[in-house]
Amino acid sequence: MKKNIFLCAVLLMVNAFMACSQKFPEFEKDQILKNGDILLKTGTYKNKNDKKYPKKITADYITMAVKENRNKPDGRIITIPVLRLHSLSKTPKEPVFLLNGGPGGSNLFNFALFLIEEHDVVMVGYRGADGSTILTSKVFAESLVTDSNTFSAYHCKNAALVLKGEMDRWSKEGIDLNCYNIIEVIDDIENARIKLGYNKIDLFGYSYGTRLAYIYGLRYPESIKYSFSALVNPPGHFCYDPDIQDNILKQYNELWKKEVSNLERSPDIVLTIKNVLSTLPVKWKKIYIDPAKVRFMSFIQLYTTYGATQIFDAFVAAENGDYSGLACMVMMFDMSPEMKTVWGDLIMKGGTADYIPGKDYISDTDSKENLIGAIHSKLFALVDFSGFHFKLIPEQYRKYDTSYVNTLLINGNLDISTPLPNAQELIKYLPNGKLVVVSDYSHMDIYRKQPEVFNSFIIEYFNSGKVNDQNFDYIPADLSKPEKSLQKMGKTMYMLKRVGLLKPISRIMM
Repeated sequence: MKKNIFLCAVLLMVNAFMACSQKFPEFEKDQILKNGDILLKTGTYKNKNDKKYPKKITADYITMAVKENRNKPDGRIITIPVLRLHSLSKTPKEPVFLLNGGPGGSNLFNFALFLIEEHDVVMVGYRGADGSTILTSKVFAESLVTDSNTFSAYHCKNAALVLKGEMDRWSKEGIDLNCYNIIEVIDDIENARIKLGYNKIDLFGYSYGTRLAYIYGLRYPESIKYSFSALVNPPGHFCYDPDIQDNILKQYNELWKKEVSNLERSPDIVLTIKNVLSTLPVKWKKIYIDPAKVRFMSFIQLYTTYGATQIFDAFVAAENGDYSGLACMVMMFDMSPEMKTVWGDLIMKGGTADYIPGKDYISDTDSKENLIGAIHSKLFALVDFSGFHFKLIPEQYRKYDTSYVNTLLINGNLDISTPLPNAQELIKYLPNGKLVVVSDYSHMDIYRKQPEVFNSFIIEYFNSGKVNDQNFDYIPADLSKPEKSLQKMGKTMYMLKRVGLLKPISRIMM
């Protein structure tokens, strides 16, 4: 049975974090910490996922003290966890620092174990999501779930009031919220590089991590040998463009029409989606199908081409009167408070980086002309509605600038989260960069399709600087009827919901 790729990724990330977090050493409670103090404990990292490598890998579990506000000499000290996996080589090449996706999630998630053959692999915790200060808020997550009119101006204002309450709470606890931004994260990583005694390092950025890698290259170019960025998010693109989202759906529509069996189900999948959305809201059993929730979760499902087959199939079913697949997406949305997202981290990192004062984030991201719109970007409206003063990061890091770091970008043409046009814009500012485009790939397909080829591609680049994309085969997106439909999942989830088991089971899964 195929599982939802997004949920699997979250589960792996949480499991990896839980496995690592218990091993980091702690400073004495009464110890007066200084910026740069570290505790290092050598142990083993348990490899449970890749049989090619030892089950136990020598690892350093490090707790690093850093200033929360680097502009305040007597400011608060926070601690950041750092995990280093030692290379299997006796003469390793430059270490690879991993920069995971997000924001709103941990960086203690090893998705590149294959690199330990010739490199140390280092993960520096993201302040706000890892370490002594984690900006988690269950009450805010719950405020995002409402029965109807999700992400309307009224709903966003109510959620912003809850957020403001949480921000006031964090501030009373002594947390300087505006210091939880991507510049401080980069400086934490640079701090770790120096403390670990590395001269030059390689960067491996994924999604949000590619923003960190790019700005790291602008800020500390002399520290980097090679930078690799998969699924590119350059400055300004935490906020999505609804027209670009629609263009990706149009590409899917062309692929859909190439398969006869698809045409028998719907001659035009974009028209089907448009027709179904015009019928909402409706009720399926006791589930109120709010169109905003359907569009939000459609975006998430489009992270993989397999997820696209599921939502297209669900819309076809709905056009024929069966709304159980859309009800499945609504129930998935309603379980979002169980998904461990560190909402304070997500909003502070996104708001201080890409917020544009004066922009109408309610209407500009969700016009009637667009299919699914950029509904996630309505979260930026909370910056206005909360009344909290978000201090933007320096302007030079909120726009494109030339970086001479050796950089390799890779992106899929069907990527809904980090669309290809963003990477095509960024490459213009990378004179020592190269962009590789993989056709019929969406956001998370980059690890799902041809994983061995992808791994070899990265290894060759970090080991030699060569870009060899010749081994990637074209694998057309299969948009035929999915093996596991959202309709079947929806009916199962509804049964569990009726007997009170849906949330308990989701907590175990997530």
